[in-house]
Amino acid sequence: MYVGSSINLSVRMYTYYSLRSLAKSNRPIDRALLKYGFSSFTLEILEYCDKDNVLEREQYYLDLIKPEYNIVKTAGSTTGYKHTPESLEKMRNFVLSDEVRERKALSTAKASAANRIPIQVKNIITNELLEYGSLKEAAQALGVTSGAIGQAILAKRLVKKKYIVVKVTKKK
Repeated sequence: MYVGSSINLSVRMYTYYSLRSLAKSNRPIDRALLKYGFSSFTLEILEYCDKDNVLEREQYYLDLIKPEYNIVKTAGSTTGYKHTPESLEKMRNFVLSDEVRERKALSTAKASAANRIPIQVKNIITNELLEYGSLKEAAQALGVTSGAIGQAILAKRLVKKKYIVVKVTKKK
């Protein structure tokens, strides 16, 4: 168990379900989510309260439940906490669960695919027409930066005084 509090629940939920946020963290609850997978945990809202009482109510539940994943025993404070040699070793040897590893790979693949913009390059001297899967591929083929390709598309200007570069529109 872990007890936490927030005055902005959407931010709190984002941190629990964001692989990037979890991967940057050394908190035991975040490491456990990555190691054992999201399906090994449930999330419950114990109480809604005024933002002025958040830490007081968190402290109440820390004292009542004594959750294993909370590092410190005082709500809202990490003052004076020092990791044990055992916990430091565990963090060094941390292994992601298969579920989280698959989610991370899928997320990375989807992000890469979403960022790929097919590019068409026409040599105005030879009329040769080539297509590339991304700005980066087109840039490498032409020996320029991907920024130069992007700017040429936006400004509708030639690259190296002989290439017309356009985005390939997807057919629906």
